Amino acid sequence: RMPLDYSEAALAEARRWLGTLARAAEAGGAARFAELVALSSEADFWDGRAERVSLLTMHAAKGLEFPVVFVVGLEDGIMPFAWDEAAAARGEEAERRLLYVAMTRAQDRLVLSHAALRSWRGQRRPQRPSPFLRALPRALVERQRRPARARRLSACQPSLF
Repeated sequence: RMPLDYSEAALAEARRWLGTLARAAEAGGAARFAELVALSSEADFWDGRAERVSLLTMHAAKGLEFPVVFVVGLEDGIMPFAWDEAAAARGEEAERRLLYVAMTRAQDRLVLSHAALRSWRGQRRPQRPSPFLRALPRALVERQRRPARARRLSACQPSLF
């Protein structure tokens, strides 16, 4: 059952995609259907008129723009991913370009974030910021440090839009 807050436009778009997939399955069989499903992404269903948060991968955000963009997980070993030595040379430049794509999706405000500590396999491990962050021109960066202690949540949600 569909939640009541879906817009008519979103439902029409979902119906359009289902129709496209059904026709592909009839015309080209299972292989064509699987190809269409594999080539579609969450960005295909994105509704720019909806007032909601969109959680997308960097790849899926290509070609889209948003007033505010948060890029999280910018720690060394995550972005760029900790490859073996041979793959590191090839993969790092591709990841740098992918981060550039993510950063350029922001129309008004871009927030880049990294954690000082990250829980991994039940252990808290210190993290270093991504080397990609160090490459950003200092004049363009406003750095904010957050206290490591837990804070009480306020009764109101700050507006980002």
